Amino acid sequence: MSSHPTGFGRRDFLKATGLGALGTLALGGVGAGLVRGTGAAAAATTTLALAATDGYVTAPGREDDPLYIFGFIPVNPSATVDQLITQYKGHAQTSAPTIDVKQNDDVKITLTNLGLVQRPDLTDSHTVHWHGFDVPSPLNDGVPEVSVAVPIGKQLTYFYRPHREGTYMYHCHFEDVEHVQMGMTGIVFVRPLQDGTTVGGFSRFAYNDGDGSTGYHRHFAILLNEYWSNFHDGDRDIQESIATDYEPQWFVLNGRCYPQTTLPNDDLSLPPTLRIATPNPNYDDAPDYSLPNSALIQVNPGDRVLLRLANLGYQQHAMQLPGIPMHVIGQDASLLRNGSTDTSYWTNTLYIGPGEARDVLFDAPAYSAARPSGSDGRGSYNVYFFKNRDWRRLSSLGAPGPSGMMTEVRVYLTPLPAQTVVSQTYV
Repeated sequence: MSSHPTGFGRRDFLKATGLGALGTLALGGVGAGLVRGTGAAAAATTTLALAATDGYVTAPGREDDPLYIFGFIPVNPSATVDQLITQYKGHAQTSAPTIDVKQNDDVKITLTNLGLVQRPDLTDSHTVHWHGFDVPSPLNDGVPEVSVAVPIGKQLTYFYRPHREGTYMYHCHFEDVEHVQMGMTGIVFVRPLQDGTTVGGFSRFAYNDGDGSTGYHRHFAILLNEYWSNFHDGDRDIQESIATDYEPQWFVLNGRCYPQTTLPNDDLSLPPTLRIATPNPNYDDAPDYSLPNSALIQVNPGDRVLLRLANLGYQQHAMQLPGIPMHVIGQDASLLRNGSTDTSYWTNTLYIGPGEARDVLFDAPAYSAARPSGSDGRGSYNVYFFKNRDWRRLSSLGAPGPSGMMTEVRVYLTPLPAQTVVSQTYV
């Protein structure tokens, strides 16, 4: 979040919602029963608050001329609309906070539209659309043609009770081709009721599998996307963009290009070298920290690791993890099992199209001194690259050397502590 004095910063938001040092909205509750798709009463009621506004992000080759964006930002749920406008308007982030909920919980998301600093003439409404989620009432679906959109200076509280576990994504559905590309995107996932029980030696699971086959020790949420300068610069300069000319120049994981993907989750306590500062021309070039979510995967040898992957770009991507086989166990919030027939599969290349989600397990190999390695504040680690197979999507503006859709899986020699929230990073 911005370093400007707001009175309620990102760390305060995370403390208030019990989330620790990660941009994840952890909404939990213990459910009763382990039946997939149950319509049981809510186990808990949880609330969170997001605001929609504009801002800027840094991309390779555009460090001094950052890309204009729209985005969702976590805000103080008890603040008034006027207070939120004063504190947060013009300080958008992308990707949006990862939303972590429990199956059968009641979930209330309050969206406030703060308006735009760079484009005060653009009076767009905004919505929250939970992509692929079964919504009994269209009012809470976020598609403005059949529900309600939030005008500037107004709020709307969306209500959900998720009965189907798995990985989803959310985005603004107002002028969605534009607003999705501009950065109003994030991952949301639903933990199964099986979580917290012991099945097959695990206590955390991707799905209500009944046998522990989707159990894991650590999990990471990674959103795939692309940046196309025409939309971003055009919206900044009041110029029209023709979406059919789409030809992105940057390919990103959680809004970041490599090697920024390996920097930790943004935290005010981190030194500047571990944060991604973006000059904000609307505030006398004062820096924002508008790329909060790391894509770094830090694990111990032998860990079972769950990757929660979603694609809200407009192109299909082929992702590889050379040296480690990937087991695809879920697709679009559905367990890949049909009765007693297991339809999951192992692969070395994962294909994921626009608007699709995948749940992928892998087993972290043993640490080996013979493998490529590095070191950080946690000690020595082996390096495996989770990356796009297409070399053109591993560069930015045609520049040489990896700078696109790639991150690192680091397998540590010295054990990491237990993971307490999704995509936790250690520095």
